[in-house]
Amino acid sequence: MRKLLLTLATALLTVSAFGAMKVPAKDNGAIKPGVPGLKTHKFGTLKTPSIVAKTPLTRADADDFGVITEAPEGTTVTMLGSSNTFYLYYEEVEMDETYGIAYEGVWTDNGEVYLKNPVSMLDWDTYIKGTVTDDGIKFDFPQPLYRSVYEDETFDLYVDVLEYTEVEDPNHPDGYYNTFIPSEETRSIVFTKGEDGSYMMDSENMLGVTCNGLWQGYGEMFLTLLPFDATPAKIPEGIEYDRSYILADEYTGWDHTVLRPLGIGEKDGTTYISGLASGMPDAVIYGTFDKEKNVLTIPSNQFLGKYYNHYIFMMAGEGETWFDEDWGMEMYSFGVSQEPLVLNYDPETNVFRPVIPEGYDYAYVIFNFGNVETYPCEYYAIDRIYSQGPIKDYAPIAPEVISVNDIEFMDPDYSYAFEFNIFGDNEEGQILWDTNIYYNIYLNGELYTFTSEEYPSLADEGIKEITDIPVQLNAGDDIYSGGNYHGVAFKRKDIQTIGVRALYIDGDIRGESEIVTVNTQGQTVSAGEISIPSKIHTEVFDLNGRKVLGRAASGILLKRTTMSDGSIRTEKIVRK
Repeated sequence: MRKLLLTLATALLTVSAFGAMKVPAKDNGAIKPGVPGLKTHKFGTLKTPSIVAKTPLTRADADDFGVITEAPEGTTVTMLGSSNTFYLYYEEVEMDETYGIAYEGVWTDNGEVYLKNPVSMLDWDTYIKGTVTDDGIKFDFPQPLYRSVYEDETFDLYVDVLEYTEVEDPNHPDGYYNTFIPSEETRSIVFTKGEDGSYMMDSENMLGVTCNGLWQGYGEMFLTLLPFDATPAKIPEGIEYDRSYILADEYTGWDHTVLRPLGIGEKDGTTYISGLASGMPDAVIYGTFDKEKNVLTIPSNQFLGKYYNHYIFMMAGEGETWFDEDWGMEMYSFGVSQEPLVLNYDPETNVFRPVIPEGYDYAYVIFNFGNVETYPCEYYAIDRIYSQGPIKDYAPIAPEVISVNDIEFMDPDYSYAFEFNIFGDNEEGQILWDTNIYYNIYLNGELYTFTSEEYPSLADEGIKEITDIPVQLNAGDDIYSGGNYHGVAFKRKDIQTIGVRALYIDGDIRGESEIVTVNTQGQTVSAGEISIPSKIHTEVFDLNGRKVLGRAASGILLKRTTMSDGSIRTEKIVRK
C-alpha cells in the first residue's frame, strides 16, 4: 500500500514547497539498509530528519541501552555544520555536499563535550560524548545512538568510525559494490579547533551509523562545525499587517506562473514580509522603505530560523535565461548575490517590481540551507508583487478528485487509497493564505475523524485525533501532501463513498467548499446516491483559445467546467 501511494504521489507531485521532487537514483551498488522501518523523508531535493517507524525511543530503552538523551549542565553552543552527508533515498545511498546543518554542543566543567544529533539525517535528539583536548575534541567509538522497535523486533543502532571498502559480489554487474565497514586502524575521531572557533573533523573516515556491525547508509565525512548565534527577525507587536499581497513568479520553467501569498507590514521605518518561505510560514524577512523614492531595499543573507535539521537563510539572487539549441528549449539559471534585493513601488497600482541587476534578466529571492554555498531549498524569481485587495469570499474552490485505488491486494490491512487536488483560491480567483487551508474527509456520507490509534504516525506530529486536516500535513505514508496533490490511505473495509471538501479557517472566519463525493469506482455521486451535476473537470483558456496550465498570469481568462451530467459551463474571470 505505502509503495503504491508513494509511487502515485511522486508521479503526480506538483512543484511546491522547497523545490521539485528529486528523481530516484539509479542502482550504484550501494549497500541496502539492514534495519526495517529506518527511513528518511525528502524536503525538495534535500533531506528532513529521519524517523524510525512504529515505536519512539523511550527513557527505559535509553537507560537500558546506554543512549544519552540529556546532556549534563554546561555551556550550550549552537553550531552551523557542513559536510559530505550520506543518506538513504528510495532505498539507495546518496552523498551530498551539505551546508547549513543545525548542530548543538554542550561543554561541561569537567572537560566533556556532548554533541547532539551527530549524524545530520537522524534527528533523534540523542548525544555522543567526547573529551576536550589541547587542540580540539576527541570522540571514542562505538557509542549507542538509538534503539528502534519494529514489529516487536529490537534494533540497536550505534555511531562508529567507518572506512571505505569494496566488497566482491558476483551478482553485481560491476562484480563488486561499495560500502563502509568499522575501521580496523582507529576507533576515534578528532575535531581540530580553528582560529575562528570552528571544529573540523580531522579524518578521512566516516562518522556513520551501524546495526549488528553493518553500515546503515547514514554518515558524515569532512564535518566542520562553526559556532553560530544569529537570531531570526520577528514581526513586531502592533504592526499594521496586510496579507493581500501576491508574489508572481513567471520564470518557473514549467509554463505557468507561480503565485505566492505574502503579508507585508511596516513599523519604525522597517518593512516586514512573511509567507515567502512555504515550508516556514512564520519566517520573516525585512527591508527599509524610502518613502520619497518609493524604493524597498531588502538585505541579502538574512537568517530565517531552523527548519528541522537545517538553518535557513534568505539570499538575494540574480538570474539569466537563454535558448539552448541542443535541448530545443529556453533555459534558466541563477546565482546568489551579496547585493540587496531592490524593489520599486508604484503607489497608484500598489505593485512592487524588482530592479534587475545589470547583465541579468531577472531577480530572485532564494531560501538557502546555510549562508555560504548556494544550496537552495526554495526560490522565486520576482516578476512583481501586487495586492489582490480584500478577500471577497473565504470559501475555497472545491477539491478535484484524481482517483480511488483498491490497495487491499497489496496490504490486507488497508482498503482504498484516495487521491485529490486542493487549490488555494476562491471562486473570485483570489488566493487564500495557505496556512489557513484545511480539508475534511467523509466516509459513507459521515465526517471522518483520523486518530493516532488507527494512524500511529499522527502521534509523531503530536496529534491524537483530527477532523480538520491542514493541507500541509504529512503523517507517514498514509496522509500525504505535496503541493496541490494529496493522498490518503484508509483501513476501513465498509467504505462505499468517499467525500472531500476544502476549508479556510482563521479564528472566527470559516469558509467551506462544496463536498465532492465519489464511490469506490471513482464515480461522482451525491450524498443520497442521486446523481446531481457536480464539477468533475475545470480548464482555463486565454482569449485566443490557448489552454493555460496551472496558475495564470494577469489578464482576462475563460474558465470552462465540465459537469458530471455532461454539460459545460463557461465563465469569464479576471486575474491581476
